[in-house]
Amino acid sequence: MSKRITQIPFPGSSGQTPTGAMQFQNDWPALFVRVDKAVALLHSIRVLQERLANHLDVDVVLAMLRLGEIADTIDRDVIVRSERA
Repeated sequence: MSKRITQIPFPGSSGQTPTGAMQFQNDWPALFVRVDKAVALLHSIRVLQERLANHLDVDVVLAMLRLGEIADTIDRDVIVRSERA
């Protein structure tokens, strides 16, 4: 398991945690994205990266860099892959 994944025991969980806002005690709220939604988000970001690769607007370039970081995290740490020895 990746060191980037934080597992949270959820005693009494009633099943799947939905995509949406999540907050742990007094920490700031965060966005939880289930893997099924994350895969679609990853695809959307990669499409935008491809189509906007040569964009000249600095705001678009910076936005794509931030989205690229999210896509990389999804690709590296979220998508479930079989582990092969």
